[in-house]
Amino acid sequence: MTGRLAGKVAIVTGAGSRGEGIGNGKAAAVLFAREGARVVCADQVADRAAETVSMISAEGGTASVFECDVSHRERCQQLAAAAIERYGRVEVLTVDAGITITIPGNPYGG
Repeated sequence: MTGRLAGKVAIVTGAGSRGEGIGNGKAAAVLFAREGARVVCADQVADRAAETVSMISAEGGTASVFECDVSHRERCQQLAAAAIERYGRVEVLTVDAGITITIPGNPYGG
């Protein structure tokens, strides 16, 4: 990697993956860390974010977990405050958390 984010601090919401494999949030968090960013991995389920943090740590990166339901404004404010407390600032924000709404009769599942 090129170190394009060396010294930067990133928050990634949806940093865990629900199913097997790597979702967009997890992929973004890992790639940001590979580029040198310190990453706050936020997810509604802390264990999912912890898996991402483990991947980042195994590669020598710096990351931490923050359990957060981004549909609640207060938790988002606490997320930003935690990032600043842990790493001093925030320079990158990636919102990859998604909400699934099932519409009866929709043949596409959403």
